[in-house]
Amino acid sequence: MDIFVIVQQMLVLLAMMLVGFIVFKIRWLDDNACSKMSKIVVNVLNPCLMVNGVLGGGARLEGSMLFQTLILVVVYYGTLILLSGPTASLLRTKKEHHNLYKLMMVFSNVGFMGIPVISSIFGKESMLLIAFYNLGYNLLFYTYGVYLAAKSGKAQGDEDTAKGGQWKKLLNPGVVACVVTITIFATGITMPESVCTFFNYVGNAAVPLSMILIGASVAQGGKKEFFLDRRVYAFAAIKMLAIPIAAALLFRLLPWPSMVEGVFVLMIAMPVGTTAVMLAADSGADAIECTKGCIITTLLSVITIPIVSAFLTF
Repeated sequence: MDIFVIVQQMLVLLAMMLVGFIVFKIRWLDDNACSKMSKIVVNVLNPCLMVNGVLGGGARLEGSMLFQTLILVVVYYGTLILLSGPTASLLRTKKEHHNLYKLMMVFSNVGFMGIPVISSIFGKESMLLIAFYNLGYNLLFYTYGVYLAAKSGKAQGDEDTAKGGQWKKLLNPGVVACVVTITIFATGITMPESVCTFFNYVGNAAVPLSMILIGASVAQGGKKEFFLDRRVYAFAAIKMLAIPIAAALLFRLLPWPSMVEGVFVLMIAMPVGTTAVMLAADSGADAIECTKGCIITTLLSVITIPIVSAFLTF
């Protein structure tokens, strides 16, 4: 495993966050601008990024590997959803943060971190496997994720969102993008070059803008105590070490291809996704708590991902 790839990816993430931190401190961004920009990321840029992932086709898998991957995608998200509640309870989270920890457990950074790290280990052949995890991510993010964030918004006092607003949000650009993405992938429809270019340019803007907004969030509420929250570190140990290592040891008993198993385990080991922060802010929940989880787990992933990889069989 090339550890330098992970370190370089971390440096890119940290540099983007630093930009956001600085521009907020010098007042090029303010609270209102960050709130509006988060809506753009969640409702425009991320959906375009998802559609862009299937435009132009990609690598093909053998039928057995495709079937195994589809099964593991269901197992992946089902396991994280089932473990998210007990984990939040075990950590004794505050009432208003309970659903945010569930959100952070389920929605890892399977895109920006997952794609370069996993492809560096298994090669370009793994890209289609990663695509299925990203499809599942977006389907759940704009349904179950919206639901969790809305419930957390209720705990913060947003009664309109809690009593029914979350159901209205289920019909949104993200869900539409999921339908379009699945249709393109299943039918093999070829889009004009101009359409591909549009989705490529707009979708790729999601990553840097998300990281800039996270950096701005740190500038908004970051204090010395920000990095001293023991609960977040305990959460990271469970999410990024205990669960993926247990999965890696379990897979040693199964005769499945190492690539299929490795992608599954490393996806679990990914840090909290930046989109969780954006969704929390968009729903009126405590985005600072998600920001802490995102930044701390991202920093720790430089250490935890190599540790988890040591338990994989290549």
